[in-house]
Amino acid sequence: MFWSEEDRPDEFQAPENVIDLSFKVSCKQIKLDHAWALTDALSELLPWFKEEAQAAVHHIYIPQSGNGWIRPDDFQDELIQLSRRTRLKIRIPHHKLTELQSISGETISIDGNDLTFGQSEAHLLSTMTTIVARHVHVPETDENEQAFLLAVQKQINEQGIQLRKMLCGKSHQLKTPPGMIKTRSLMIADISPEESIRLQEHGVGHYYSYGCGVFIPQKGITAVNATD
Repeated sequence: MFWSEEDRPDEFQAPENVIDLSFKVSCKQIKLDHAWALTDALSELLPWFKEEAQAAVHHIYIPQSGNGWIRPDDFQDELIQLSRRTRLKIRIPHHKLTELQSISGETISIDGNDLTFGQSEAHLLSTMTTIVARHVHVPETDENEQAFLLAVQKQINEQGIQLRKMLCGKSHQLKTPPGMIKTRSLMIADISPEESIRLQEHGVGHYYSYGCGVFIPQKGITAVNATD
């Protein structure tokens, strides 16, 4: 595959409409498959969270392997140990910033594991032009990658973005109360900084508040599988 990265002038500044708020957290361990329990517990503190179209959690992410531990592909019951450096990021529209900051000091229970929110720090979204979502769910495309890509392309075109490069990565199963759902990782490249921000602000696919379809910056053409 030929992939040419185009140099772009660094003139565009990310707006403040949607931001990531990064919390220090105190939590000894959490299930690797924690998306649903985390969002449901957070919504008990913030009843508006699931109804806010631009609000989403970032799954607490750990590397594929380290210190002799290899993350399993079937990870719904796997526990991960969290360090003092662990951060939990929550994406919200700027007008909800003060309400979200107010949860510092609060404790939630995630599948029986207590997590206490510490100090927070706000970050603008990235203007990088290659972005990746670790989990994207599009109903009725579970077994057909081409159908998945076409459905994603349609949703992104509706945001006024014409895609040039899009690449699927590994698929995963996530546990939800109704049952398991299939997600795929997805990398999008060679878009403008403005388009990158738009995709990060709105996401793609279903279950956005639960961390699906949430885009983050990706450096270069590293294989999507390496980010899972």
